Amino acid sequence: MRFRQGCRLFWLAIVVFALDRATKAWSLRLSGPQEAVPGLLNFRPVRNYGAAFGMFSGRLVLLSVLVLLLCAAIVFALLRFARMPGMARAGLWMVLAGGLSNLYDRLRYGYVIDFLELDVFRFPVFNVADVCIVAGCALALIAIVRADGGKKHG
Repeated sequence: MRFRQGCRLFWLAIVVFALDRATKAWSLRLSGPQEAVPGLLNFRPVRNYGAAFGMFSGRLVLLSVLVLLLCAAIVFALLRFARMPGMARAGLWMVLAGGLSNLYDRLRYGYVIDFLELDVFRFPVFNVADVCIVAGCALALIAIVRADGGKKHG
């Protein structure tokens, strides 16, 4: 029963993974930067050899091992804590799928494919998986805060 509960919302991970893979495949066909939404968003294909903000650039093995460990921890949490709120579960599935899709890039290409560039302010180029990782973390955090009810501990 716990396994079944833990796998609720697994479909969300499949959707996130497929969407990221499809958008990255599309971005590989771009010949160069393209304006998507004037003054807001550009499509600019970039090879990211590091993690967020280029940290650990060129450390493929280290990054891959870290992602695998984090993904294992997420799967453990999803299966172990079967009664976690649905919002937290959805967030963890999004983080897992985004992490695995970026890991796929690292293992297949040796870098992560990024292509979304904000034109509003300077920010590193990113991808759909990155958006899902951040959104998933936010969902999980909101669910934890709501479940805690704002109680003080200590």
